[in-house]
Amino acid sequence: MNRKIAVALIAVLLAIAAGAILWSMREAPVATGPAVPTFDYAAEDSWAVKPDLPPPAVWETGWEVDVVILSAAAALEISDKVALENRRGNAAEELEDLGAAFDKIGPVYAPYLRAASLDADIAAALSEYLATHNRGRAFLIAADHPIPATLLPAFESDALLRDRFGGVLFYGESATGTGLAEGVTSAALCSRRYKPEQGCVAAVDLRRAGGKYEMSGGGTLTNGLVAWLNDHTSKLAEPLGDLEEIEIIEIRKPGETD
Repeated sequence: MNRKIAVALIAVLLAIAAGAILWSMREAPVATGPAVPTFDYAAEDSWAVKPDLPPPAVWETGWEVDVVILSAAAALEISDKVALENRRGNAAEELEDLGAAFDKIGPVYAPYLRAASLDADIAAALSEYLATHNRGRAFLIAADHPIPATLLPAFESDALLRDRFGGVLFYGESATGTGLAEGVTSAALCSRRYKPEQGCVAAVDLRRAGGKYEMSGGGTLTNGLVAWLNDHTSKLAEPLGDLEEIEIIEIRKPGETD
């Protein structure tokens, strides 16, 4: 009887071990639920952080600096509707805390991003910032994600944009290496202020203090940026505004009028 019990126990243990092995080898479950809606960065609710009033344009007060936060850690993922709203709320709180850490540099812009479309959303958000909010101001990017190649076309096609781009403040656990995604070079992204071997990415440290983030580092990018811009590059001129259609009046000689 004892031998039968021992054999049965061994069989049970073997079955449990085999089940554990099969469980560890299973494929990861596929996330299900509604996709995060596409963000329209022309709309206010696609930005977690943005100044209440537009900062003055470069042609109004001269060189001043913005910070655009691109946070992969706060990106939204597929989820059910209730969880998605909770995640959006958590993302807003995280981005507001990050904004408070970087606003000592200048006004902060932080868009919501989708984890499944991170690089595309980064490009779309930055494009809207440059087209609508930047108004010729200098700016830096604060990111916890290597700068993707989707940003290159804007910088490669506009030398003045590269000149007023102060660089990337790279933070978070992944803030190692160059801070640039594969295929992105300093030469395509950085201004004339930086030597090619130097680049324009600086690792910064973020620490929680009293429930809020404190940022340190980044002086290689921020110190002297405005002075360099004043000495080496031109400010954008104020746009002329919309063209006004003027009615062409027929010119008649004396005696030809009715």
